[in-house]
Amino acid sequence: MTAAGLKPSIFRLFVKEYAMPHNTFFDCLIRPIRQNFRHISPGLQRHGHTCFMDKVIPISTSQHAVKSPAAHSPQDQPPHQLISERNQLRLHQRLQGSLDVGSLINHFFGWLSEQQRLGSIEYAYPDDEISLMSGSLRVHQAHYTLRLQKRYLGELTITSQKRFSEQDLHLHEQSIGCLAHYLKNALDFRAMEKMAFYDGLTGVMNRKSLDELLPKETKRAERHGYDLSVMMIDIDNFKVVNDQVGHIGGDQILKHASKAIRQVLRVSDLPFRFGGDEFVLILPNTDLVGARSAAEQIMASLGSSAIEINNHTITPRVSIGLASYRHGEHHEELIRRSDQALYDAKKNGRNCIF
Repeated sequence: MTAAGLKPSIFRLFVKEYAMPHNTFFDCLIRPIRQNFRHISPGLQRHGHTCFMDKVIPISTSQHAVKSPAAHSPQDQPPHQLISERNQLRLHQRLQGSLDVGSLINHFFGWLSEQQRLGSIEYAYPDDEISLMSGSLRVHQAHYTLRLQKRYLGELTITSQKRFSEQDLHLHEQSIGCLAHYLKNALDFRAMEKMAFYDGLTGVMNRKSLDELLPKETKRAERHGYDLSVMMIDIDNFKVVNDQVGHIGGDQILKHASKAIRQVLRVSDLPFRFGGDEFVLILPNTDLVGARSAAEQIMASLGSSAIEINNHTITPRVSIGLASYRHGEHHEELIRRSDQALYDAKKNGRNCIF
């Protein structure tokens, strides 16, 4: 389905459930929680300063637009309930070609800002820890919970300095109906990408990602002349602890350790699960002194966070090996040196940095 093939969508408001033929429409359910202070739209139930209502926005396409007995022609709809064909096409053109959630939200905000004066847009998808905001927060808010074909797609909040009119809110709902399809594709792509490049247990990147990113980071450090360090982390006596608490308990320890490590990292630092109970960190713009400081923070983070598993109190201890990039060095040599440093740390009594 191309944007050029789309005809003006027909939007209708349903207060009660409505049986929609699934072979005719893509159903996009949007539940707006209107936080439009000092302005309550007719027919809405008031809860303090917030209004609630359910809306179903069926989106018809040129291939599936079949008139049903209950449907009205565009001429029967109030003028403010329709987006012009040209504007709809422009919106699709903005959203086409991107599978990045952040880019989609920014493009959508740009298009919507051309239609009405807005302060900001905020998108959150708690299922994947996505939280994005563009613009400056304003007092009047319209909040939408997005669902497409019963699938949850996140929360969208639009703000403005002036209160939203009914026409403004209708425009939101119609355009979000378009955004939802692109957003679903972006979230699906993100999920597939995570399956390919992230470790499902710990949430950090996997060995495949390390093999792809480390050569790029070493080349970048070589080209621009900045420092780069690699840290290799191993959980001490993990096999013994795993035998005590079982494999499920061992998984909990790995997740706990991963979380404690990530808590002290910078945004630019790259964590990976190297295999088993080993983690690797790529630390851009970090020399050996900075890498040691980061390693000490990680050990302190783990040392101050015990975990209860099957009546056992476990405080994971780790051995850490460090290596800093040398001019002209191959990335495999950098990993080999950090692995050797880790071996030396374990040989020298564990729970130390080498």
